[in-house]
Amino acid sequence: MTKAIEANWKIIAGVFAAFVVGGAVVAFTNHFSTEKEKKAQEAYFNVEKKLTDLKAKKAEAQTADKKNEPADYTQVKKDLEKVITDYPNSVASQMAALHLSTVLVDEKNVDGALSTLQKVENKDKGLVNTLVQQQIGQLLADKDKCQDAIVVWQKILDRKEAEFIHPELKLQQALCYSKTNDLKKAEEILTNLSNQSTANENLGNSPTAKEAEKYLRLLQFKKVSGT
Repeated sequence: MTKAIEANWKIIAGVFAAFVVGGAVVAFTNHFSTEKEKKAQEAYFNVEKKLTDLKAKKAEAQTADKKNEPADYTQVKKDLEKVITDYPNSVASQMAALHLSTVLVDEKNVDGALSTLQKVENKDKGLVNTLVQQQIGQLLADKDKCQDAIVVWQKILDRKEAEFIHPELKLQQALCYSKTNDLKKAEEILTNLSNQSTANENLGNSPTAKEAEKYLRLLQFKKVSGT
């Protein structure tokens, strides 16, 4: 049962992260408060367009079954790194880091992706920094550093401003506890999520609540069967 959870928890977290990164663009447009941030955003959006075009070409090549022609992200990676270096402490640098980390993960460079995100993490309570921290936790978990991942996710769980993401992070924590064989703690979190879904109709219909209930049943079955 634990192996079944380990096989699926990264997928759950990854799908959620992709969903939230898309929504981050909305919040990103609200940070035109300083001239420096404006310049940072202009630089970022120029690189983002290149990255989007490159991904479109890659998808087109795959559709045409040209898998022997991989997309070359060398220059785009350099451009994203430049945004991060030239505009430290900006929202633009965090967005650039999120995209760069995604490319690096695709290249199996998890260490590089983690280092990139840790470089831009700060104490801001906004959506973009929340995404950065969520992904840092995810990458730590991918590296089998679940205790560190749980600590990072807890920073977000302690913030009322990030309540919209709390159920998903609690599910990630539960799966991480399961991965480290702390089944008691995992069951406690999953039970709370399941109870919340019963009391809240909107949460009950969410994919997170359904996943929590599914894994709770697996944990309880293991407990009863002794397997």
